[in-house]
Amino acid sequence: MNQREQQKKATMQRILTTAQTLFMTHGYAAVTTRMIADAADVQQPLLYHYFKTKEALYLAVVMHVSEAMAAKIVHEQTDSQHFVANVNRLGHLLTDDNDMNLQLVLHDIGNLNEAARFKVFQAWQKGLLNPLDSFFTVFKQRLAPDYQIREVTLYFLTVLSVYLQPSDRPTSDGLTFKRQLSLNRALQMFCTGIQQKGTIQQD
Repeated sequence: MNQREQQKKATMQRILTTAQTLFMTHGYAAVTTRMIADAADVQQPLLYHYFKTKEALYLAVVMHVSEAMAAKIVHEQTDSQHFVANVNRLGHLLTDDNDMNLQLVLHDIGNLNEAARFKVFQAWQKGLLNPLDSFFTVFKQRLAPDYQIREVTLYFLTVLSVYLQPSDRPTSDGLTFKRQLSLNRALQMFCTGIQQKGTIQQD
């Protein structure tokens, strides 16, 4: 790769990283391509050279973040004898230094056209849902028989969703949600709820 190609790649990556920070902080509707260009220190026409539309840039961000999360899940070693410990480790792996505000992305989907929404779903399918399905399949014998693997995956993401965002919301007594319910406690409750009776493990 020559110097010019390296510069192009670096510029494209800078735009993508900047857009990711802005989209995952403020949401799709609140962010403009002008804001992204200014923050990335590039001219707006150059941004459009790499990403034809704001929507295309947003999709690139979602795909990039989904791929990064998939890599974390795939590389997580599972020990079928220690269900709770593995779930707890995976929960922290996905929430510590995470790049996706899951609740904000779910809200943003409403601002996308049908084709873009389908692409977001495909990115989630490949980057989150399928890898998590594989993770929980390892522990299928530990799960309550009337729960499908995909149901467990979606429930797991529901539990994690409040921790997959950069900010915390205050409660009525002034404490934050995360201080009132720690991730460890939330994951313990999740594991207790989905295991078969007689197999509940508190490791």
